[in-house]
Amino acid sequence: MSTSSWLLDLLCANRERMKMAIGLLIVCGLLLGLSALYVGPGDESFPLLVIDIVLVGGGLAFFGGSYWYCTKRAMDDYSRN
Repeated sequence: MSTSSWLLDLLCANRERMKMAIGLLIVCGLLLGLSALYVGPGDESFPLLVIDIVLVGGGLAFFGGSYWYCTKRAMDDYSRN
């Protein structure tokens, strides 16, 4: 078994836990959206807001893509049997 296959198996074994991570990241994104209403480009906290938006967006992309891939993989495995 190759290393990438082993890592994908390990990732997909935690597919149900990804729902919680996605939900938390969505809530963090909503709170960041509220913060963006009060923080402008000239404020001292603006760079922190930008970093947080990048981290939340990256986390959503990773966990969303992983959840989609693992669900597709599980459906393909089920249809083969």
